Amino acid sequence: MSLEYADDVAIHAADGKLVILEQAKSSLSGNPASDRSEQLWKTFANWAEGCEEGIDPSTTAFVIYITPAKTGDLVLALNAAVSIEDASAALTRVKALLNRNKPEVGCNPFLIKFLSAGDSVCTQIIRHFTIVTEQDPIESLRQQLRSVISGDLLDDFCSAAIGIAREHADELIRQGQTAIVSASDFRKQFHAFVRKYDLLGLLISTATKPTKEAIRAIVDTAPMFVRQLEAVDATQDLLVTAVSDYLRTISDKVTWADECVVVANSFDELDSQLERQHTISRDEIEDLMSSKSEATRGRALYRKCTAIQLPLEGRSLPSHFIAGAYNCLADCRRLGWHPHYQTLFPDN
Repeated sequence: MSLEYADDVAIHAADGKLVILEQAKSSLSGNPASDRSEQLWKTFANWAEGCEEGIDPSTTAFVIYITPAKTGDLVLALNAAVSIEDASAALTRVKALLNRNKPEVGCNPFLIKFLSAGDSVCTQIIRHFTIVTEQDPIESLRQQLRSVISGDLLDDFCSAAIGIAREHADELIRQGQTAIVSASDFRKQFHAFVRKYDLLGLLISTATKPTKEAIRAIVDTAPMFVRQLEAVDATQDLLVTAVSDYLRTISDKVTWADECVVVANSFDELDSQLERQHTISRDEIEDLMSSKSEATRGRALYRKCTAIQLPLEGRSLPSHFIAGAYNCLADCRRLGWHPHYQTLFPDN
């Protein structure tokens, strides 16, 4: 499977040949399946261009996926045209849409491009065309997972499955490779993910790992939590990890709250626990390490605090979350790492 390579989504055979080309359309506004939809005919024009460049229309399936569900009279006729005769009749209806007196208006440019591929190619595309519509784009994935995942975790694992595929594709792109995800590799990775997290009852992170560029941008702008770490002479590696943890934790908080995975005030309760742990750890380090430099004590406090394991609503958290939550607290000066952080960073 590839994402945004041969098409929005494409399925490739083991030998690399295309099997399915799929265009995904949102119908939140308008109808991308209406007879004169520019989105519809732009898709057919792109498919025809692909056939001219080497795609075999006789062995490739052409799919338009629309959510929420919308359709149109002509697209249903194209969907039903399996025989050569039906496809030819449907192609005649397509040709009737074209207004050659206004070739640059509306869907006409795309119709012209599609039809320019010739009747043979157009007929083959129509014969192998399918429209798929769903009201809820996640429901089909839920159906696949219901037999192996408990109901209250189902949407978490659906999000994780999508995230795994997307992150794998993004990583291939960053490496300069083609964004083709092996189905067998994905299944192995996802099955391992399910076994690990469903059994342990962990909160599932859907936050992708930030890019080096995103991390560098945060470090360069030096928000408060970064300055707090720099005040205790944090290493570059520690800064990079801290920024990554911070970004992923913020993303998880937003996602879990929006999707009602976690009650919003549970984050406040966790923050209060973290502040209490910070006070205890700070006092211990000041007692045991008073002879060390302020920066050394500050780094020791950061490491001790971010190594703490606490649950959220009785469920274990991903490894980055506590460190990220501490950096969120440091960013708003509710706590700090340098013994004199309040003096170094006065409240403005």
